[in-house]
Amino acid sequence: MGIPRLALHLQPYASSTVVGCQTPNCERHKGQGGRQSNQIIIDGPSFAFCTFNRLFVRKPVSLNPMKMMPSYDEVGKGALAFLEQLESYGLVIEKIYFDGYLPMRKRDIRIQRLNDSLKNLKKYLVRNGDGSKKVQEEPYDSCPTPSHVYEAGSPTPITFRGMIAPPFLVPAVLDAISCSKYAKVSVIVPGEADVYCAEAARKGGIVLTNDSDLFVHDLGSHGAFSLIHQAELRPVEEKGGQIACQTVRLSVFRPKEIAERLGLVDLRRLAYVFLRTREGLTLPEAIIRANEPRDIGSLSFQEFLEEYATETSISESQTFSPNSLANYLAHAPPLDPRVSELMLQLTATRQDTVYMYLPYLIDDPSRSSAWLVSTKQRSFAYSIPNQLRDGPQKRPRTIIAECHRRGDRILAQQMFLPSPDDLRAQSGQLLAKVQDFVETFADYPKHVIWRAYALADVYRWYLENSKPPPSRETMTRLMTGLSKPGSTWEDIHLSAQVQAVLYTLRMTQQILMYTISTTKTGPSKPLKKLASIFDTLPPMAQLIPSGFELAAQMSSIKSQTCGLDLDDLLDLLAVRLQKEVDAEEVGFSRGDE
Repeated sequence: MGIPRLALHLQPYASSTVVGCQTPNCERHKGQGGRQSNQIIIDGPSFAFCTFNRLFVRKPVSLNPMKMMPSYDEVGKGALAFLEQLESYGLVIEKIYFDGYLPMRKRDIRIQRLNDSLKNLKKYLVRNGDGSKKVQEEPYDSCPTPSHVYEAGSPTPITFRGMIAPPFLVPAVLDAISCSKYAKVSVIVPGEADVYCAEAARKGGIVLTNDSDLFVHDLGSHGAFSLIHQAELRPVEEKGGQIACQTVRLSVFRPKEIAERLGLVDLRRLAYVFLRTREGLTLPEAIIRANEPRDIGSLSFQEFLEEYATETSISESQTFSPNSLANYLAHAPPLDPRVSELMLQLTATRQDTVYMYLPYLIDDPSRSSAWLVSTKQRSFAYSIPNQLRDGPQKRPRTIIAECHRRGDRILAQQMFLPSPDDLRAQSGQLLAKVQDFVETFADYPKHVIWRAYALADVYRWYLENSKPPPSRETMTRLMTGLSKPGSTWEDIHLSAQVQAVLYTLRMTQQILMYTISTTKTGPSKPLKKLASIFDTLPPMAQLIPSGFELAAQMSSIKSQTCGLDLDDLLDLLAVRLQKEVDAEEVGFSRGDE
């Protein structure tokens, strides 16, 4: 997950290298990057976040950062534009690796990162206590181009600082890639992406990443990597100012060569020194310490090295090496990284506690976590593998530790899963609810149906917890994307709750798909029908659009529904919400009896 300050100190030892050229059969730039330099291996998570950051800083500073963060559709399109541009310069995309499991030893740093997101959002809340400033009414032209993702743009505006990235960037990029020609080279691995990138680099090619851990991994004698945010398109001028070639240039690090120049065997102990030393060391000072064979603090050098081992067996440390779990790679359907991690813990490890690290939602940190609205649905989803496990040797898991915000801290909360009998009952109840909703809104597009379902779920949660439910005006805004001039933190929090429900449905769909396709035990009829219905969930870009995109979706409803307009939809939704009120009142009166 990165070595602080290491890349900064070693930047002078990187070589600025032309690795691709748009001029056919260009002799000037042929082979400048070294052996097999036209082969590119990409660290998927770094790629997704770099694409988002490049698009974000290009937004007009006059806009509301909450509303104008790049949407999942923009990020997906930006990612594809980046890949297509690389290919247009003669580069070959060999592999795009995404994390599918992070080992238990990463637990503390993952909790710390969630806490860092919480701290940043709390600071943003202090600066913008009334929500956000007025949003310009005209939508910003958001179609990403190659220049958007290759040009660094301006520094992050002050008004954008402290904002955390949207929670589902990686799933959105995976969705975009899965529908493109790059699907065949993209893989979610049963481990950390950087381990697989390192193994690929030993065979040749250049890794694109923003993870400085690549300095520590064994890349072989000629292995190389480049920080993805330093990739740039650059014209090459001949005498007279005429442009001869358009090239793509990378700042390439070759760890083995850098170590030799610094008088070190490798860069592992140097990385260890920077990781374990808080004071601002210069590079010469760090090199002196790296040559001293002693441990620093509570983490020994040997323990540090174990984090970068690639051959550790699953039974010893729960870490998956590139050679592990061939069956998983061969048979598992496409999964989001966190769902992949959950399923691997449930099916391929013996660890007693199974963890789910829920991504940090952009909600109001002074209120209860937005994830709470969909707790029951996630509990149901987590218990599905218990019902479909193959034989008694596959022991059921009864507790999941969910890591997300509780008050002003990130905590692991134990969730007790329903018994098989309870799950069967819940399957029938959920199927009846979902079928009723789908039939009620059958005349509308799928993304409208599921958004209405999520709104009803959020509304029901407020009623069940004796909280004042959102007003019809507020629900209308959430349904249509038509916002009032100033966003409030109430709107932001409700939007996060809707996202929590929608993503929980996506998790449920993937868990069902994985479990049914990888076990011999046939699903019950309710689970099989639920799997079929949840397969109609749209991709992330449509499932959770930006406000502007949602408004555009809703404006075209009449053309998609044989004359039904937005008012018809809102009336139908109002009737549905009233049913929730009536059902809650009936339940309350029965409780009094």
